[in-house]
Amino acid sequence: MSEPRSDATSQLPATPPATLPPGRYDEAKGSGLGGKAVAVVLALLVGALLVASAVTIYRLNATPEISGEEIGVTVVDDGRTDLSLTVTRDEPGTAAYCIIRAQDQTKGEVGRREVYVPPSESGTVQVEASIATSSRAFMGDVYGCGDDVPDYLRR
Repeated sequence: MSEPRSDATSQLPATPPATLPPGRYDEAKGSGLGGKAVAVVLALLVGALLVASAVTIYRLNATPEISGEEIGVTVVDDGRTDLSLTVTRDEPGTAAYCIIRAQDQTKGEVGRREVYVPPSESGTVQVEASIATSSRAFMGDVYGCGDDVPDYLRR
């Protein structure tokens, strides 16, 4: 067997320079400005969608400015529990509502009610409410409060 020599020339045939088929590509169109415009419009749409998504997520996850806390619970009988609660708002002129509930010893819910909290001049107000129960309650609590008051609660 013979060993390849370093001074030997390649035996491969020479390749002709690459040429494009005539009429397939129009060289007179320029730099493709239409494609760039579409890319810019798509980039702006994606950016607007991202901003809208961020604003929506922020609004849905914003910390509520209204809080409620029970200050007293009285189990009247097997069908009723009275609850005293305080509601604190950053904007007292805004109407609010709270969901209160009664629970049995196993923490099973035996009653629930939504309580309307009208606008006031004070940031913290005290509210008294009764909850109708399906059986004897052991405790009562404030499930949560908000300012998106349903129409049926407005007086």
